[in-house]
Amino acid sequence: MDVMKIFSEEYLSNFLASRLEQLRKEVTSEPNNRILNVNEIEYRDYLVEKYDIVPLNFQWERMNVSDSERLIRAENFPSGFNVQRGESYPKQVLTFHIPFVGDKELLRYKPSPFVMWSREVDIRGETLCIDFVNYRDDPKEINREFTNVRSTIQQQLGYVLDEVVRFNRSLLPQAEHVIQARRNQLLKMSNLLESLGVPVRKSDSVPESFVVPIQKTKPIIKPSSSDQQFAPEPSLSEDVYREIVKISRQTGIEMERHPSIYFDKSEETLRDHFLMVLSPHFQSVTGETFNKGGKTDILIRHEKSNVFVAECKFWKGERSLHAAIAQILSYLTWRDSKAALFLFVRNKDIEGVITTATEAAIENECYVAYNGTKSEGWLDFDFRLAKDSPRSVRLSILFFHFPPEPK
Repeated sequence: MDVMKIFSEEYLSNFLASRLEQLRKEVTSEPNNRILNVNEIEYRDYLVEKYDIVPLNFQWERMNVSDSERLIRAENFPSGFNVQRGESYPKQVLTFHIPFVGDKELLRYKPSPFVMWSREVDIRGETLCIDFVNYRDDPKEINREFTNVRSTIQQQLGYVLDEVVRFNRSLLPQAEHVIQARRNQLLKMSNLLESLGVPVRKSDSVPESFVVPIQKTKPIIKPSSSDQQFAPEPSLSEDVYREIVKISRQTGIEMERHPSIYFDKSEETLRDHFLMVLSPHFQSVTGETFNKGGKTDILIRHEKSNVFVAECKFWKGERSLHAAIAQILSYLTWRDSKAALFLFVRNKDIEGVITTATEAAIENECYVAYNGTKSEGWLDFDFRLAKDSPRSVRLSILFFHFPPEPK
């Protein structure tokens, strides 16, 4: 959960300027020969894709409301209530849950122009949560307050989107300009060296060409180390891991919306659907790849070992969950490995299944920690590779609901 004051923490113009500066620094930090040898169009398109900002959009039609009772400080009560300063009183709090898509960081920034307005909200996954205290048991009052807040949010968002659209449109000419300016600078330096008439020493390690990444997102393998001497081991970056799980979750949610298509499909068929979506985003994503522990559904490999594995299973109870966890752990060898388990639930009561699975996972002999719910139907755990092993594994368990059709 991320608490913020929506559209009021920092200026959006500063954020956009810093993002453009990052683009410039990336170009100027590239080895000289790479910039001179690169295909300008491909490199330009790569930069545009990397620094493009995904616009923010609220899905008001999917909004829902929950309530809870909380202690409200007397100082927060409207005038006219008989309350004593320094005391707190129980009141019903209505929380409006508004799903959104796009870059959630945009919620922090003040656009230009902006409304002098500040509202503290909770961000839970891809959902904006706004609290309203029910002081007078008057639904019309709550609705009026929410309508005003929604109107202001939409107005602020409109200003934000105007700036973001202008920024995204400017990326292509900006990238072209930065690349060309850097190339011209390097060519002048090269011409000066040649005009000296003295042989120029060349580095043996400079590559002859520069291949621009085609994928927008790909696994980033980073060696890990400790004070003890041992061979460096790779790990999947946290950002890429979360992106893999996020895309998988979105894929499963879309499958849930079409139960008649997927209900009677096998684990392998459902696995293939995830692979079809993941493969264009990430390199080295394969299905049913054999390795030292057997075969797994989805994996990412590095030098003949796995840095990420995922299994697709139907929920069949606690025993099958322990078997699936053991199977996943047997495929991994590196420190800080990462994994995921996609559980397809046919039971009508999926909330009961999630509760049972959470309790069972905590009881597993390799369990280390439960990191909570990252989003609805997404649990995050730490496990050990073996019962007494110091090597840890991040494991996300995702639940997808395929209940039987009513007769």
